[in-house]
Amino acid sequence: MKKLVLTMVLGLFAVSANAQSDAISKYFDKYVDDASFMHLNFSGKMFQMIAKLEFEDEAEQKMVQESLGKIKRVQVLGKDKDVDGRKMYAEALKAIKGNEFEELMSLREDDKDIRFMIKEKNNKIHELFMVMGGDDEFGLLSIVGDGIDLNALYKLSKSIGMDGFKELEFLDKMDGN
Repeated sequence: MKKLVLTMVLGLFAVSANAQSDAISKYFDKYVDDASFMHLNFSGKMFQMIAKLEFEDEAEQKMVQESLGKIKRVQVLGKDKDVDGRKMYAEALKAIKGNEFEELMSLREDDKDIRFMIKEKNNKIHELFMVMGGDDEFGLLSIVGDGIDLNALYKLSKSIGMDGFKELEFLDKMDGN
């Protein structure tokens, strides 16, 4: 009987630990087959392969390994025409509510609301969730990993000219650069 109770308790912990990813995955799945949405899905294997590439610059090599080597999955969903972005923004936030996410930052820019949320354990980020909703556009980003280093990820995005993380410029100041 004790084994049965212990097994059930461990099962509940496993289910609750995966609840946030399941909620996000379900949200992505709801729109993935809609051709009017842009959808990208990158597996962890891709990031492991990229992290193993050799770079001439040792600092760049280290940055790539620190930022990409621990990523397990990246999903992006977006639409910039004929969409009620504000409604989808609220719907996405509702999908993750109560799933151990903590707000990292939020901002309103022009007609868009943007929110960055993280799931953190033992001072390591295991998931970064960004959602953006405006009058006629919507975007969602989910990065799942094992101890994601936001500062390294930001620096890498800056070095390759990826604009999606420009709202995280404050990380440069925190690192003393």
